[in-house]
Amino acid sequence: MKRSNKIIEISGVRVIGKELQITKSGKHAGKKYWILLITCETQPEIRKVCVLDDCIGTSGEVGAEKIMNEVEKSNYVDKRYLFYLYKRMVYGGFKWDLAGWKELENKN
Repeated sequence: MKRSNKIIEISGVRVIGKELQITKSGKHAGKKYWILLITCETQPEIRKVCVLDDCIGTSGEVGAEKIMNEVEKSNYVDKRYLFYLYKRMVYGGFKWDLAGWKELENKN
């Protein structure tokens, strides 16, 4: 499972839910991670983003520790984001890994 080095930006993201998962294989086997269920204005085909604490990079304005805290406590409700994502190849397709985020102002 190889991750792309290219980071893409998607904006107008709203997190609508989350699921706790446990990795089954690879270097993160047995580790817990979150899957954010999102809606996105710019790329609606992206609906899920994986959040592993040691995979979050330095993209955006917010550090990995704060992002994980916000995700675990569900402090993302009614907020909009610019997400920085890596594309990771997995068996049968690919997944999106969160590299960082920046909170956007809410549209009124």
